Amino acid sequence: MYTEMKIVGIYSLLFVGELLAALPPPVTDKELQTLSETLLKKDVNNAAKFIKVNYQARTRSNSLTDAAPLPLISVDKRVFQLPTVAKVRMLYDNYVADTSVNEHVTAQERAEESSLLDTFLTTPVMSTAMRFLADHGLVRRDPKAYKNLLNQIWFGMYSRGGGRVGSSAFEHVFLGELKRGEISGLHNWIFFNNEEILKHADYLGYIRKLELGDKGAILKLHYKWENVIKPVGSMFVGTSPELEMALYTVCFVARPDQKCSLSLSGKRVFINTHTFRYRGKNMIGSAYPEI
Repeated sequence: MYTEMKIVGIYSLLFVGELLAALPPPVTDKELQTLSETLLKKDVNNAAKFIKVNYQARTRSNSLTDAAPLPLISVDKRVFQLPTVAKVRMLYDNYVADTSVNEHVTAQERAEESSLLDTFLTTPVMSTAMRFLADHGLVRRDPKAYKNLLNQIWFGMYSRGGGRVGSSAFEHVFLGELKRGEISGLHNWIFFNNEEILKHADYLGYIRKLELGDKGAILKLHYKWENVIKPVGSMFVGTSPELEMALYTVCFVARPDQKCSLSLSGKRVFINTHTFRYRGKNMIGSAYPEI
């Protein structure tokens, strides 16, 4: 009996060992930091050289004074000719900011989302990021699997309350939302600039900034959008939309609901992601940089 139990125990250990060997290798902070530096170097659609960031005065989250009379970003029109920037801007009229409003996605809008992902996936930034996830067994090594993952976590629609399906990660992060009278999301400089041009957004000053050499910056800011004040927001400035989506995607998959430690231009940066579970699927509830 003892011999039989010993043999069963040995086989159990071997089975567990096989299972552990089959698990994807863990992603280390060092690997994430090396990857993020690589992605920044590959950011061919980086727009930092085409924009001027007008930081102006420093402020506080509870300030009622406009410490920045000028717009945050002055943009050369060549920015809008960058292929991935152009694709992002095409989606701006697809969304309703109010999360309490049901949104119906048309066939044309789905086609625009698909075209955006196709364009992003052809860039050195996104293709490198997806191969990184595949190398760690976090996504199947297949272009269709890459696109399916991005489509689910970024464009899957869900409800933020009241049973109204009116939100997605892309709308939340790359545009902005209004939820119960407060600003939700809005973490992208391209959309913020668009809203400044339309006089829908008013930059009120910065709380903290981190410059990334000639590749742009990360900004913690105080601002008003649609006549609603957001005490503290954060966004990359000057980086390409595919770099931002790639960093957020990698962190969401490798470090969901945790601080994701990255390195950009030799500086420590963190990405925060939050999971939104809806109808059995994991989508991005929010994603933004922290400095």
